[in-house]
Amino acid sequence: MATDAKAEDYERQPGDEHRRHSAASEAAGLASEQDLRTLRLFNHYRHDWMNDIQVLMGYVQLKKYDKLPGMMEKIKDKVQQESLISKLGIPSLILFILAFQAEVKELRLEIRMNEEIRLDELPGRGDVASGIQRLLEGFRAEAASSPYSDDNRLELVWTKGDRILRLDIGYTGAFRVERVRRLEQELAVLWEDQQVRIQGSYEEQSVCWSVEWTLDDTALER
Repeated sequence: MATDAKAEDYERQPGDEHRRHSAASEAAGLASEQDLRTLRLFNHYRHDWMNDIQVLMGYVQLKKYDKLPGMMEKIKDKVQQESLISKLGIPSLILFILAFQAEVKELRLEIRMNEEIRLDELPGRGDVASGIQRLLEGFRAEAASSPYSDDNRLELVWTKGDRILRLDIGYTGAFRVERVRRLEQELAVLWEDQQVRIQGSYEEQSVCWSVEWTLDDTALER
């Protein structure tokens, strides 16, 4: 028994040492990988907003005032969508989506909502988050295998109805049908305990899915 206890202590040492090293690094002011990723996201969105401001200033300087309403509407829409994404209720998923939009070049991701959606109030919120991440990574893999990756686009549209939360998924670009059908089946299995319905249709260069969650009374009160 004493030998077993020593063996267990020895097995725990690498993890304990790693935690001590991480704590020491943080105490010394060294950034973790998560910190660095957050900084990269901050710099990306700062750069993105600076570009919009420069475009506005350019229109003003060139006296192209007719261009201003359209640009302002674009900025207003961007602010609204980014605000709604930040309120999805699952911090890890929010960060994943923002990082995906900022860092993934082979697939353009657009997310549309007309009202606040709280995914943390769905049953099995962990499976909801992991499923959406799996969805994004799956279509990213399809886009990465395309020789025309600049044309690939994925749109997620969230809407709330009578006791129903609906996610419409539209992908445009190259893909292999058998792999995307397998992805659809994986999500159906992952979400089977949450009263979720998934329907899909496939064309030569596009995929359309609809996913519906049944809302409980807590989610309906929001």
